Parts: sequence; structure tokens; C-alpha cells
Amino acid sequence: MCGLTGIYNYNKKEEGISGILAAMTFSLKHRGPDDSGCLVINQNNWPGIVLKDNYSADSADTGEGFMGLGHRRLSILDLSEAGRQPMSDASGRLQIVFNGEIYNYLELEADLKAFGCVFKTKTDTEVVLQAYLVWGMSCFNRFNGMWSMAIFDQQTGQLILSRDRYGKKPLYYFADESGIVFSSELKALFHHPRVTKKPNLRKWALYAGRNYRNVDTDDETFFEGIRQVSPGSYWVINSDGPLKPSNFWILSPDNRITLPKSELDIIAEFKDLLLNAIQIRLRSDVPVGTMLSGGMDSTTITALARNYSDQIHAFSAVTGEGYYNESEYIQAVVDYTSVKHSYIYPKPIDLIESLRYMLRYHDEPICTITWFSLYLISAEISKTGIKVVLTGHGGDELLAGYWDHYHYYWHDMRAMGLDPKKEIEAWMMNHGRDTMEISREREYVEKNVKNRQLEVMKYANYLDALSPEIRNSYPAPLIECPYPGELNRRMYLELLRETVPPVLRAEDRNMMIHSIENRCPFLDYRLAEFCFSVPENMKIRNGLGKYMLREATREILPETVRTRKDKTGHNLPSDLWWRQEHKQTLLDLFDKTGFVNENVYYMPRVRELFNEHLNGANHSMFFWQYINSHLWWDVNFAESSAN
Repeated sequence: MCGLTGIYNYNKKEEGISGILAAMTFSLKHRGPDDSGCLVINQNNWPGIVLKDNYSADSADTGEGFMGLGHRRLSILDLSEAGRQPMSDASGRLQIVFNGEIYNYLELEADLKAFGCVFKTKTDTEVVLQAYLVWGMSCFNRFNGMWSMAIFDQQTGQLILSRDRYGKKPLYYFADESGIVFSSELKALFHHPRVTKKPNLRKWALYAGRNYRNVDTDDETFFEGIRQVSPGSYWVINSDGPLKPSNFWILSPDNRITLPKSELDIIAEFKDLLLNAIQIRLRSDVPVGTMLSGGMDSTTITALARNYSDQIHAFSAVTGEGYYNESEYIQAVVDYTSVKHSYIYPKPIDLIESLRYMLRYHDEPICTITWFSLYLISAEISKTGIKVVLTGHGGDELLAGYWDHYHYYWHDMRAMGLDPKKEIEAWMMNHGRDTMEISREREYVEKNVKNRQLEVMKYANYLDALSPEIRNSYPAPLIECPYPGELNRRMYLELLRETVPPVLRAEDRNMMIHSIENRCPFLDYRLAEFCFSVPENMKIRNGLGKYMLREATREILPETVRTRKDKTGHNLPSDLWWRQEHKQTLLDLFDKTGFVNENVYYMPRVRELFNEHLNGANHSMFFWQYINSHLWWDVNFAESSAN
């Protein structure tokens, strides 16, 4: 896990490129505190100017060049100086800056040695370079990992940018007629004189009015003119421009999976895939921890990781307030696995200042208040010296873990001529939800099948709280799913658009504030392809989701967790906080003048929603986004203009 920056100019020359690149790279010091380096390539001078690891933005050379690569290193594999980047292959043909981990690098290294490749380091970065030399662009299909990277090929004069299948590692860029500027974080781009800060109102409409779930449906950011390299793609850039992207992976039935014939064998293969996904993500030359919420996914990761290492340290956050307290389940896991464990206790008094600090690193508004809690966990982890953390993200989206998945499953059963009566009865017995939900959600699902626009509008409860200028101007785009069935469609959208992308973005920034690398075994692409290939009744059965996972973890998890019927996760009582500790915080924001209240929100409706919330309605998500809006503006515009 690191940070990268780069500049590539089509006209072969940029004055002061070294100083610009140094400033960009230095702004990412939190992503890589262990080492750093920059390389500027001149048109007639290879390899150009090398800025040493102790450079600063002020002392950097101000010479000319047409391309530069910068890197901040968080040392995880091969902690020696041999892992310093930018890294070159032995011939000097390639230069690379790389952020992330290739988990199967040892297997790839063995394959490459059969081609005669010789390795001088123990890094996965060198494996990437050798893989590119041997396999070209098809190397990306062979990588199992998370990454963003830039490779400059001297032989072709091309710059190749690539991002992992889920976009777990960030890669932002600004492009114009002169060239492209790119970085792991938005803040670095603003050190380039051609890149300016301007809010993207389209994103504000999606975030504030249509729920954070619709923010990551395209490659735009909250800043106009700055975009992201698409997940699962590589981009080829040369002096002629423009950008030429290609997809190397799309989650699709075309990724053929041959399933075992029996259910027991399906479960066994799923278990083997999960075990391997965890095992290769434990590869590290530094200590490894886990995040433990008490739910099935994080419990599974913690318990299985503990089987491979007795050094695993688990971290949990609890508030101690009723429904939001999962300490009973957390303690059951700790007792069952004897894992080392630490609790963190989020307090409302810490929220606003923490959020203001977080936004300096996140650069964009944060999806949910959960990330305040996980920010505190990250801070606690950093005190222990742990640099790698495993999380349970992705389990719900692959294995049907959310409350509405049942309704889509019942619809699919009816479409196949099956009677869902027994499943519905089991669901009612297990969950005790309002029976009116059954008819209400059935009506919604059936209408949604006929009109996909309803899918986009499901969470659009607050459009009337936006200013008239942006209220209806920016509809969220529709996304197609290549898999059959409404349950698969719902999980597909969550995995690739609605829930996982904003979670991964927030988690990357939270962890990197504290120079920690996060890994998600459930998001192993092999598991995704497998889970979307199995029948739906391997995900939901007898009124419970995650059937396949429950069966695979017999005698691995404590039964109180394995058979758990409710779902909470890393939640915080923000509905109570807005009525109590932070009531005055909101009232003060309502009276502020400036861009947010005057251009983004329609304040009469905002005040009405607050009164409704005080009287028992739950608009906690809306007010989280409203507070984010103000603090994000202050951090990015009010404070910068004041300096």
C-alpha cells in the first residue's frame, strides 16, 4: 500500500516538472511514510533526474522534462531498499510506480522463472515488471490483488495506467490537450498548475439527493474535470494522445465457472476458495490484524486468519447503546478463537473534529457515519504497529446478506414457477419483520422489473431538499446486469456500484491516514465469479441468507454467530446524536451563509426534515450528508481561500 503520482506531457516539455512532481508526491506522505522517490524523464536524457527519498517540495530541481513518476512507500513486502520505487527492470526499459499488493505474486514468480526470469528482490513490484515483459497487457488478467499502477515503457514511449478489478486502489487523473496528471489521491493533483478546484454539482445531486449509493455509478469525482481510471481496466497513453482505455475484467457469465454436481461439493469448493483468499492475503513481512464487528463476515475472516497465525490481533468498535452494541457476539468470537483483541468506543463529542480531519484526507464526502467509527479503529491499530488489516467487506453482496435480498429471491422463485410460501414463513419466523413489508416489497420489485428507473429512485427520498437548480438535473445512470434473476441483479449492483465502491474508497482513505493497508478476502475475484455462478438457493435458504457460508463454517465459528439471524454491522446511533449531542451543531449550520446552503440545499425543506427527525422520524443519513457537505466545503474551499 503506497501512493503514486505522475505527469505525462504530449509536447515533450514542461518547465519546473521536478518541483511540481515533488510537491504532488510529498502531499501523499501519509500513504507511504517509509520511503519515497521521484523520477523525471527528459526527452533526450534517459533515465533523467532522480530525486532521492529525502527530497522536499521546496528543494526539488526545477528542470524540464516530459514525464515524471513519484512514489511514497509503505513497506509491506521486502522491507529493504531493494523495494524502492520508481523501480526499473534489469534492462532499464520499464519504470513503474505501484500502489497495492499482488497476493499471488509467489505463484506468478514461479511461472515467470520458467520463462527464464531472474529476480533480485522479494517484492511483488518486480513480479509485475517481469509479468509485463513476458505477457504484455494480458498480465493484468493474471494478477489476484488490489492495485493502481503506472508503467512507462521506453521502447514504445507509452505510459500504461491500470487499476484493479474493483477499483479498490484509487487512481485519479486530469487530462487536457497538454497531457495527463495522475495520482492516488485528489489532493496531489491540485499541486499541478493546470488543475483547479471546482465543485461538481452533478455529484452533489447524487450524494445529497439520491443517497450515497448512486455516487459511484461513473468515473466522475466531486471536483469538476477530474476523473478516475475505471476499475478492471488499463489505459495506454502516448505522445499522440488521447487516452485509450481497455477492460481486462468484467464480472460476467462469460467468466465460465464449472460447478461441482453436488451441493456438498459446491460448499467444499467455496470453502477452499475462501481459505486460499485469506491465506494469500496474510502474506506480509509486517504484523497483520483484522476488523471484527460480530457479524458473520468479519467473524469468518478473523477465525480463519487465526487458524493460519497465532499473531492475529482483532479490533472492534462498540457504543454500548442498545441495538448498536454487538459486544455479545464479538466476545463470543474472541473467546472461541482466543484471538488477541481490542475495543474502541466512539463518542459523539469526537465526531465533528474527527470528521473535519478525515475530510482533509478523504478529499470527497464520506458515505456513512460508520467511517467515523472505523477511523477510530484505524487510529488504534496504528498505535500497535500493525500495518496490514483484513476486513469482511463484500460478504453481503456475494452471499445475500441484506434484508431486501429475500424479496428479490421470492420474486425469482415465482418467475421459475416455484412457491415461496415456505421460505416466507421461515423468514417471518427468523426475523420478526413487519408483515406489511412482504406485500409492499413485492409490489416494488414487480414494478421495478417493468421500469428500471424505479431502481435508481428507490433511495431518492431527499430531492426536494436540494436547490431547484440541481434538484432534477442529474439522474443517476441505469446499470445493466449480465446475470439472470432479480436477486443476482441486486447483488451485482451493490457489489460493483452501490455499496462496495463507496466503502472501499472510504476504507482506503481511513486506513491510509494511519499508513495501514487493508485487504478484503471476500473480494477475491475468484469468489465473485463462483458466487454469481451458484444457484440462488445456495445463498438464501430456510429464511436465512449466506447459506453457503453458514455451511462452510461449521465447527469454525461459534454457533451463536454462525446461526445468527439478525444483522447490524458497524453501526452508530447517529439518529440519537442528531437529536441530542449534535442538535445544536445542525442548528448552527442551518444559519450559515455561502455555497452549501445557497447552492446545494433548499433550506426550508431541510428545516422541515430536521423537525421531523426531532419528532421521531429517522433522517440520520440525510443529516450525515448535510454535515459532510458543509465540512467538505470548508476544508476544500473556505480554508484554502483563507490561507
